[in-house]
Amino acid sequence: MERTTLSRTRQSVVRTSSVKAILFGVVGGFCTLLLGMWEPAVAHVSFSNAGTFDGTNTLTYSNTLTQYKAHGWVDGTDADLGDSHQIGGLSARWYRFTLNQPGLVDISLVQNTAGLDPAFTLYRGAFLAGAHDDATGGDDPLEGDPLQPVDPITFQPLQNVTDADPSGLYLKHSGYRDTVNNTYEGQFDAFGSWSMGNASLQHSTVEYVLAVSGTSDSDPSRGLTWGGNGNHNTAAGTGESLLQYYLPAGTYSVAGGGEACNNGTAACTGGFYSATFSLTVQPVPLPAAFWLMGSALTGLSILGRRKKPSIL
Repeated sequence: MERTTLSRTRQSVVRTSSVKAILFGVVGGFCTLLLGMWEPAVAHVSFSNAGTFDGTNTLTYSNTLTQYKAHGWVDGTDADLGDSHQIGGLSARWYRFTLNQPGLVDISLVQNTAGLDPAFTLYRGAFLAGAHDDATGGDDPLEGDPLQPVDPITFQPLQNVTDADPSGLYLKHSGYRDTVNNTYEGQFDAFGSWSMGNASLQHSTVEYVLAVSGTSDSDPSRGLTWGGNGNHNTAAGTGESLLQYYLPAGTYSVAGGGEACNNGTAACTGGFYSATFSLTVQPVPLPAAFWLMGSALTGLSILGRRKKPSIL
């Protein structure tokens, strides 16, 4: 997808409040006429709470939403990453659940409307309330587009500090974005750990655990492969599942959407699809050796109580 950008003539800036006010009013009014109150396409992430596993009782959850998009998930697998607003049904509807104890997890995303081709990514952690793409951009009209911050004097692109890779390598799905040399759709990475801030400039990070998808990616230089463990199926009633997957205690997030296409057509970007997300968490069975050891200890305890010392 394309993002509207505003070009700027490189010239010196008279940094006085009166000039700023005048220019902001002129530019703001002009843009309003042309674009109809245009605003950057940022996404405020929202969650459906799938519950808390107490370690003893099985947790079950299921929820059906409409307005899933056929490109919503797969858009986060390419080089310019994805807009997190396209995730899930309705508006940026992620799922979140908490394990107070380790558990065996079943997760599924099944399409009720043919053509979605569901896929999802499991992350450890969850974003803060109000988190959205490019929250750290400048908000001064003379200091750059909030989506692509620039130096107010030279008008050269500025590196987003949060996304700056100390190594300078910007490896694939490493959690960093080279915003000086590249333009990104957003910050959603379906195959990696990544961070996102909110309007209060607070940042949080989700840690990549696993993607279940027909789409795959790899970095042979690091011996890494992501996804490719699922299928491509667009028939109603089909989808992706993760079964009996062990997770330690913690909070987790699931980002799901379509992987049927990744282009700008209405059929690909429109929210035309319904899907059902399901979660089951069961206690981790204790190994048989544990029970045998417990039985042996119980037997020794009983034997010890029976053997009383003789009184002389």
